[in-house]
Amino acid sequence: MKLEILVPDGVILDAPIRSLRAADASGLFGLWPNHEDFATLLVPCILSYRDEENRERYAAVDGGVLVLQKGQVSIGTREAVLADRIEEVADAAAAMLATRRQEERTAQEEFAALQSSLLREMRKVEKRA
Repeated sequence: MKLEILVPDGVILDAPIRSLRAADASGLFGLWPNHEDFATLLVPCILSYRDEENRERYAAVDGGVLVLQKGQVSIGTREAVLADRIEEVADAAAAMLATRRQEERTAQEEFAALQSSLLREMRKVEKRA
């Protein structure tokens, strides 16, 4: 099988693999050679895969789409981090999650400010009417 992981900036992994484990809304699943074609939406998870030398490798992915077609596994995700050890990828996944939470807080604050501004403007219009 072959695995490619794509992020908005390009391809961060394109390598032959022996197997892959990932997670979608139904839970963990595995893919091996000769698996039937398959597609699913990934949840944010840590992928583990075995390379050609049978070494276990890892990638933290921020959800995304996984498609297996004719032995080619393609994953499209917003963000991904590769690592050789589970500890490294766990730290990267925690950092991704912290960044996501901060971005969500910032977006919520900006939305609240916009909403307040809109309400103030609507009150001004109502007073003039």
